[in-house]
Amino acid sequence: MASSSFDPTGAVRFDLRSGSASDSRGERLVLVPSAALDLLSSEALAKIGEHLGRECGASVAARLGGESGVRASDVETVISHLAGELAIAGIGAVHVERWGRALLVVVSNASVNDDAFVGAVLAAAMSAASGRGVAAAALGRNAGEARYFLGSAATAERVRGLVGQGQSYAEVVASLQGGAS
Repeated sequence: MASSSFDPTGAVRFDLRSGSASDSRGERLVLVPSAALDLLSSEALAKIGEHLGRECGASVAARLGGESGVRASDVETVISHLAGELAIAGIGAVHVERWGRALLVVVSNASVNDDAFVGAVLAAAMSAASGRGVAAAALGRNAGEARYFLGSAATAERVRGLVGQGQSYAEVVASLQGGAS
C-alpha cells in the first residue's frame, strides 16, 4: 500500500560528474529560473505547464499505486502528494478548499504568476494522477494567493463565464452549488 504522507526523498537527483539532474523516475530535468519563463507567451507557458503537470501527476500516481490507487485514496492524501510534487517542481505552495462538491485549489507563493500556466499545471496533474479529464478555471487572486476551480470541462467553462461577468470566487462557488456538476 502507498504511503499516505508525501516523502520527497529522492524526488530530485543531481549527478555532478555527468552534469545532470533527474527525477525519481530517471527523467532528465533542466532547472530554469522562473524569470526566464516570463519571456514566453501565455500559450507557450500553458503548454509547458501542461507537460509539467502531467509529469507531477504521473509521479503522484506512481507513489499511490496507479490511477486506481489515486481514486481509492482520500482527497487529503492525493492533495498532499500533489502539493509535494508541485512544491518540488517550484510551482508554489498548494492547498485545497472544499465548498460542497466544488474543489478549489489555492496556490500561494507561485513562481510564475500566469493563470494559463498554473491552471494547465493543476489540471494536467490531476488528470494524469486520476486518469480522468480535469479542467481548471482561474477564480482570481487575493493577498498573494490564486484560486482555481478544478472539475469537468463544461463546469470550468461556466466558471470562466461567471468570472468574466465580474463575480467573486465566493459568488461563483455559490452559483455552482445551485445545481451545476
